[in-house]
Amino acid sequence: MISVDELIKILEDNKLKNISVYNYDSLADKKYIIIASSNGVQQSKQVADIISEKYNYQDKIEGYNKGEWIVFDFNFITLHIFLPKVREKYNLDKLYKPMKYSINKK
Repeated sequence: MISVDELIKILEDNKLKNISVYNYDSLADKKYIIIASSNGVQQSKQVADIISEKYNYQDKIEGYNKGEWIVFDFNFITLHIFLPKVREKYNLDKLYKPMKYSINKK
């Protein structure tokens, strides 16, 4: 099973920046949104490849071809990997800010 902490570790290990995690409760269960920034298209795609392989992700990886905004939907976790300029433009952090999730670091 995929966990928020595992995904964050992958993002950190691969030098993604400004990682934010938000949570919200739907009627059925708890859901999480992870947003991270990469240094460029190549880094975004490399991390997407790592995640896809590790979790045997069978769905289409939205945005992979351009690499500016890559989205994974794991049902209860949605992961967004942005180039900084695209992240700033769409500003999902502002949308989800009230639902900030604390990351427990050991």
